[in-house]
Amino acid sequence: MKDFRRLLVLFRPHRAAAVAAILAMIGVAVFTGLVTYLFGPLFDQVLTPEARTAVMAHAGEAPGLGSVVGEKSVVRRTAIAKAFDGGLASFESFLGVKPQTRVFVLPLLLFAAFVLKNLCAFVAEYRFNAVGLAFVRDLRKTLYEKILGQSGAFLARNPSGDLIARVTGDVDRIQSLFGTDLADLVQSIATLAVLAVVVVSLSPQLTLVALLITPAIVVPVILIARRLRVLSRAARERMGDLTGVLSETIRGARVVQAYEAEKWESERFSDVNERTFRLARKGARVMAFSSPLVETASVLAFLLLLGYATTRITAGKMTLGTFISYGIGLAMMYQPFKRATRTNLALQQALASARRLFEVLDAPNDVADAPSARPLGPFGQEIRFESVSFSYGGELQVLTDVDLVLPRGSVTALVGPSGGGKSTLVSLLPRFMDPTAGRVLVDGTDIRGTTLASLRAQIGLVTQETVLFDESIRRNVAYGRPDASGGDVRAALAAANALAFVDALPAGIDTRVGEAGARLSGGQRQRLAIARALLKNAPILILDEATSALDAESERAVQEALERLMAGRTVLVIAHRLSTVRRADQLVVLDAGRIVERGRHGDLLAAGGMYRRLHDLQVFDAPGGAPKAGSNAP
Repeated sequence: MKDFRRLLVLFRPHRAAAVAAILAMIGVAVFTGLVTYLFGPLFDQVLTPEARTAVMAHAGEAPGLGSVVGEKSVVRRTAIAKAFDGGLASFESFLGVKPQTRVFVLPLLLFAAFVLKNLCAFVAEYRFNAVGLAFVRDLRKTLYEKILGQSGAFLARNPSGDLIARVTGDVDRIQSLFGTDLADLVQSIATLAVLAVVVVSLSPQLTLVALLITPAIVVPVILIARRLRVLSRAARERMGDLTGVLSETIRGARVVQAYEAEKWESERFSDVNERTFRLARKGARVMAFSSPLVETASVLAFLLLLGYATTRITAGKMTLGTFISYGIGLAMMYQPFKRATRTNLALQQALASARRLFEVLDAPNDVADAPSARPLGPFGQEIRFESVSFSYGGELQVLTDVDLVLPRGSVTALVGPSGGGKSTLVSLLPRFMDPTAGRVLVDGTDIRGTTLASLRAQIGLVTQETVLFDESIRRNVAYGRPDASGGDVRAALAAANALAFVDALPAGIDTRVGEAGARLSGGQRQRLAIARALLKNAPILILDEATSALDAESERAVQEALERLMAGRTVLVIAHRLSTVRRADQLVVLDAGRIVERGRHGDLLAAGGMYRRLHDLQVFDAPGGAPKAGSNAP
């Protein structure tokens, strides 16, 4: 129950709001007990007048449920029963009701108890659901913020589909627990407690018999709950796999269709879906088995109690009305017990989801502000990578002993074969990840000793795979700068060669771009990303080759925008096409995580090393615009 206790700790801010719901639940329990108890006197003293006459004739008894004189013995009353009888008599005296008119009072009292019970039930259910919704709202926000603050290494280890499943499906399961399920559990326990007091007061002997039968019901329920918890956790994990496959295929729908891979993807999805279904079906079987088991055991228990009660009624130690009231009490205990049983099963499912949530919340953040972190001052001199190495989990070595200096105002291009470590190296500068050895310095300060906000505020980023959100162009360009005016946004669009096509759109800068900018062309998306970087106006710029997937016309427009963006900034470029970096101040060739060459374009060509080989394999644009394969021109 450790996970449940942690959920209760997270629930603390909402506990005051839950008080009204709990009080209403107590009201439901109390009025349920009152309804149960009233059936006894209603039967004995209203429906059977001869019993009432016997009660009233008995010396010294309050005109309540009373002791009925049998042929052989007298019904003995418990202290609680006598207290209730006395309370009922006092209530009738307060109202000025005579015992003879009880035929009218008891039915009205029973109806009033029913009305109050249902009123309390409404308040309890509504308030607890409202509290539960507020709780999961905060829990989902906490989980989302935790994921947003995680490092690139964490995101690499956890598929996006699985994280989405945790934020949505697993949190929904918690919502059900703290909404209807927990409300049912609290109300059921309170009702069972009150009804237990009622039935014990009516007949301690019958209750003792009932308790002897209880283990036959409770033990199987406990075993079922344990089994369901195991199945629920496995089902939630399979749901994460299913969400991952779904997310991948939706994002890559064009590739799936272009390669006619619909059947293969359908089979892959069906396989995960089938495994998810099988686990869910096992859980449903366990859930479905629990109710018949409890009901069968309850009926058996009632029949045994009926046989025992018959002997007591025959012996004159119990009235028929008392047994009817007792039987109604037991019957009314069935639904709360059944709900409590189902809630216990639902609790096991929710705890499986909670464990998955806590795995995310407890995951250490590889990249976070150090306790002594200070804001980074304005960038003024250089960026330095000193003996930098990086590996994933201490196994896959990506970078090894990289030394690199980026002077202020310079353009440094990283080139090399795929998998050489270029993307990993640039990810270390904004601290998407931290090196496993060595350090990154900005103006002589180790960036791990600075605040993330002050570091990233000085870095602009334009990636090859442009990230746009399903918002307006204005919001996308001003991303991170919500205070930017429309004039600032338009100026950035103009500098990015994007204003013309934006003004041609139906709603101009207020046009929504669609998911991932799907309503725009690749060149248009890139120019919006450049406009976003221009508006940020950061002194350090990271470019992941922004023109490699564009046609000639779009590339020309984007290249012009990039030249404006790069002017006066310290730029670190990942170059996939060498034609875009010939004018860089230094070219750095990475291979297998190590720097194998560095220098200017002409010098590296003359050296005849890896850069020259990469250069000769590519197609360059000649000055007149005609492509030349294997050009050696500097």
